[in-house]
Parts: sequence; structure tokens; C-alpha cells
Amino acid sequence: MQNITDTRLKQIDGEELKKVQLQILEVVAKFCEENQINYWLDFGTLIGAVRHKGYIPWDDDIDISMLREDYDKFMQLFNLRNERYKFYSYENDKNFYYPYGKVLDTQTVLYEPDESGSKISINIDIFVYDNAPSNAKTVKKMYKKRDKYNICEVANKHSGAAKGNLLRRMAVAFLKGYVKMFPRDYFVKKMVKNAKRYSQTNTEYVGDFMGSLTYFKCEKSVFDKFIDAEFEGSKFKIPVGYDKLLRMVYGDYMQLPPEEQRVSHHKYKAFIAEN
Repeated sequence: MQNITDTRLKQIDGEELKKVQLQILEVVAKFCEENQINYWLDFGTLIGAVRHKGYIPWDDDIDISMLREDYDKFMQLFNLRNERYKFYSYENDKNFYYPYGKVLDTQTVLYEPDESGSKISINIDIFVYDNAPSNAKTVKKMYKKRDKYNICEVANKHSGAAKGNLLRRMAVAFLKGYVKMFPRDYFVKKMVKNAKRYSQTNTEYVGDFMGSLTYFKCEKSVFDKFIDAEFEGSKFKIPVGYDKLLRMVYGDYMQLPPEEQRVSHHKYKAFIAEN
């Protein structure tokens, strides 16, 4: 990733952060349109488009997804055509310890939760849906493996002291000691291998085996076509079967959550290079 430590940076607030994210999304959407690559707004961003025509009011990130064929094509081409915006995933950079992809604005810096934590650039997430078998038990096993590898990778990534009661702190300390026995990229590599298990098999379903929240198998027919949806004043793609997808993952997604849950789950400090 580009190092801009020698450039003067100014800190930006949440609204300015969203503007940067939207600029990244605009660049990605335009590139996909020009190169016949299908993508769609997904997860909270998809709910935001359908329910709010923009960000969920308490949300502060952007998620898009692609089927594996489009994801691989995007990964092969995007960095050849862009200077400021770069796509990273474990599959094109073994030092990037996220199983899914991110498009970064290399003229920015993002700390999570602050300078004592991880350092990256302001970004949007790009998830990939891989082939899933029809057998529900096999799909469940694939998700259990994903979750196990993800927990180990998170433990490997975060060096801060654990919080909670004594038993939880001891369990976290044990897990951190365990994961240090393996190469740095071991668990991400295992997650990618698990996700691609049926890559050479013609299946009727796909699943999100490289994310960390969802648990479903979805008919490929949901993604037969894509339609435009408004998001923060611009048009972006969503799958024609968006309602089926969202109900599968979230249930009644048009119902607002309880007020106490309407909070951001991200803590960060963001900066952008001054002109």
C-alpha cells in the first residue's frame, strides 16, 4: 500500500469520510460498467439503498459484492487502470490479511480505532460469493470453518489487551498464543481455500464464505439481472432478487432495529492528504 507519511494530512470527520467512500464507489462502479463486470450494493449498504436511498443513518461504511468470476476479473484489471485507487485482497497481496477485498484511496489514512490500532486507508469492502453445494449440512460445515479461521485471524491481527472477566481474558490470551504458532497468513489462506472448495463444480447456489457475519446459501437466479437503485443521489447496481437476498440474511429488513441498536460499530480516526 502507498505510504503517504511524508505528506501533510488533515483529519476529517464522519461526513467527510462518507464523501471519500462515495468517491471510491463511483470509481469502482464506473470501472465495472466499462469492463462488463457485475457488482451490487450489499449488506447494510443494500438495506440503506432500499430503505433510505443512502446510508443507514447510523452506518459509516460501504459494502459491495461480486460473484467469483467477476471478482477475479476485477482483481486482475482494476489496479492496471488506476493510480490513486487500489484493490487489495489476500489473493493479490499475501501481506494483506483480509480474506475479502478492499478498494483503498491511497491519498488517505484510516486508523482503527486510533493510532494505537491498525493502519490502512479509507476504503470500501468488496465481498465475493462463491459456489455453494445443495447439501445444507455441507454448507454449514463450510461456514463453521470460515468462522473458526476468521476468529483466529482476528486474534492474530489484534495485539491489544483483552477485556472482560478473568475467564474471557485467559481464553483470549490462550487463543493469541495458539495462533502465533502458525505463519502470519495461515488462517486467511485456509479461509480462501475453504471458500473455493466448489469453484470447479456447477452449482445452483452461492454463499459468502469469506465474510464474517452472514450465514446463508442463495440461488444464483437472484443475480440473473441487475437494476439501478438510488444511493446518496447516484445510481448503483442491486440484484433483481434483492428482496429475497435481504430477507434471507436479515428477515424483515424494512423494520428499523430497536433505538439502542442504532449505533455505529466502528471506531476510527481518518485523514486525507492536503493539496
